Amino acid sequence: MSAEFVLLYLITFLLFLDTHGLSPLIAPYARALGASVGLIGWIVGAFSVTNLLGNLGGGIWTDRTGRKLPLVVGLFAVGMVLLVYPALRSPQALLAVRAVHGLGSALVAPACLAYLGDASIPAARGRTMALYGVAYGMSGLIGPPMGGLIRDRLGYPAVFLGLAALMFLAALVALGRLKGSPPSRDDPGLSGGAWRASLGRRLSVSFVAAFCWTFALGTLLVFLPLLGEEQGFSAARVGMLFGSFALAASLLQASPLGRLSDRWGRLPMVALGLALIVTALLVLSFLTVWGPMMGAMFLYGLGFGVLFPAKSALIADETTTITRGKASGVFTAMFSVGMIAGTGMAGAMGRWHQAAGLHPFQVAALVVLGGLLWTTFVGLTSRQRSS
Repeated sequence: MSAEFVLLYLITFLLFLDTHGLSPLIAPYARALGASVGLIGWIVGAFSVTNLLGNLGGGIWTDRTGRKLPLVVGLFAVGMVLLVYPALRSPQALLAVRAVHGLGSALVAPACLAYLGDASIPAARGRTMALYGVAYGMSGLIGPPMGGLIRDRLGYPAVFLGLAALMFLAALVALGRLKGSPPSRDDPGLSGGAWRASLGRRLSVSFVAAFCWTFALGTLLVFLPLLGEEQGFSAARVGMLFGSFALAASLLQASPLGRLSDRWGRLPMVALGLALIVTALLVLSFLTVWGPMMGAMFLYGLGFGVLFPAKSALIADETTTITRGKASGVFTAMFSVGMIAGTGMAGAMGRWHQAAGLHPFQVAALVVLGGLLWTTFVGLTSRQRSS
């Protein structure tokens, strides 16, 4: 493994440590500032609204200028925004800050993903993306319990300021150590071949899977901390629920199982991952005890561990260095679309739960099931065409 790969994995870890470290805290922080449940959903989702726009723009930018500049600018921007959080006094101000936070973060992920796709060979892309998933998963394993523990002992400001310091550190390391990559020589806009590539059926599986997974995650981010508070769980225990999923995902992707999509194909592994996530969400909807909930979140993490390398490697398989930044931007934008939908529907899902007994986690399971059906359809039609 090259030094640049290691550095990119480290940057990925630090970037998502920010996202995951705040995941068990934003909803309670918004509630402490006086937000309603509906507004809490939009506060959590505001990050994803601007993240969506930033991902699309960042993907184009990374093809125009190379991968390094958007990555460094994004890390610096995130660090600056984190310094503002402790000074907030209203949920409306928190909503605005979350929006700016999402825009800065959006510049980094497409650049990292495109760089890894550029540097990896086709036969080992599943493994490359599995290790990317390990970096993501380890941030999820460490971030939520760490954020919850620091909040419990030192308060919210310590969490925000500590994460800001890490973002500045990551930006400085990237600026000094990461080599620049050449910009693409073709049309840098989302048109022509890049746009047609993004509409391909096989590539659409990655986009749909990304939407389904983050829809489910957005639902968990809103309702799992609130359910934990209702059951009397500490912030650290809620963080451990998210950490359980991250542990499972990291262990699976770091093991030889992380190479499964290189051996068995991308689409079967996407389908398996989505099926495991559906099962975990349905089980979780019937649980209120912390121990069994940890088990359900572990199963959710196994699903993610199977899904993430396959859907990420599929992006690299179906693109070239000319279109990879843009396609990576669309891919990461779908993360935001799913998060916006999952968090933005929090108020409606809460009403459905009260009126009809339909648990929010069951709604999320139905959405993920739709992604599973689409993946199965594309896989079957692809086989028919090849035969």
